[in-house]
Amino acid sequence: MRQFDRTDGAQSAFESDSGKETPHTMASMQALAARLVEARRTHTLIDTLADDLLPASPADAYLAQQLTIAALGGGAGYKIGAKTPTDEPQCAPLPASRVFGAKTGVRRADYSRIGLELEIAFSFATDIDNTFAERTDDVLDAIDAMSVVVEVVDSRFKAWPQVDKLAQLADLQNNGALVIGETKRYDRRFDFVAPKVSFHCGDQEIFSGQASNPAGDPRRLVVWLVTRTLQSGQTIPARTLLTTGSYTGIYMAEGPDIVRGTIEGIGSIEFEIA
Repeated sequence: MRQFDRTDGAQSAFESDSGKETPHTMASMQALAARLVEARRTHTLIDTLADDLLPASPADAYLAQQLTIAALGGGAGYKIGAKTPTDEPQCAPLPASRVFGAKTGVRRADYSRIGLELEIAFSFATDIDNTFAERTDDVLDAIDAMSVVVEVVDSRFKAWPQVDKLAQLADLQNNGALVIGETKRYDRRFDFVAPKVSFHCGDQEIFSGQASNPAGDPRRLVVWLVTRTLQSGQTIPARTLLTTGSYTGIYMAEGPDIVRGTIEGIGSIEFEIA
């Protein structure tokens, strides 16, 4: 999996134009990122945050994300989501060390909690660079592959999910890992709005039937990410995975088990939680 990296920490690719950080903001977000990285590495949950470490805006949270992902060694994808088909999306980079195939499986000891969400991820065969800046309508045609994936949802905060929303955004939007299942060539005729889905954890049926994504057609999230990235002067490297939100809601896995999911017309995924 190809990695991307932002090590300067000077500006998030997703800041608003008015989101230029002050020295105080930079210091606060550096301190927040350090707390989040330490929590990941030591598996020690954060109890409370001092007020001056809480992001004051989405721009602050995205800055903390970039500082965090740089400290973790770079990323291999993004998670993108929106609460409704018309809401402004949000995103977070995915640590490269936590993007892997289903055969690798999931070790419970690596996570404070394991939430499971069945999703579709997209990727491009070529770099998406400034040649697309004036032709964003071509972004969907540039998609090369679509994959069945499961996001492992985790948090570095003890009180999750009763945690400040911007703090959660800074915490890579509660990402623990992305597990990759079967992949096939992108088919723009696929019914992304209402696919048939099944999802199980052991004997527990999480979902079965016609599903929906809160964002509506999840491909709008891909276009949003590309647009914002290119506006910032950045690129999306080929094979970067863009996962686009849950079709099944979140299921909290309690013990060792086998996770199985299918999105008809794309493929399946199966892995062990050990």
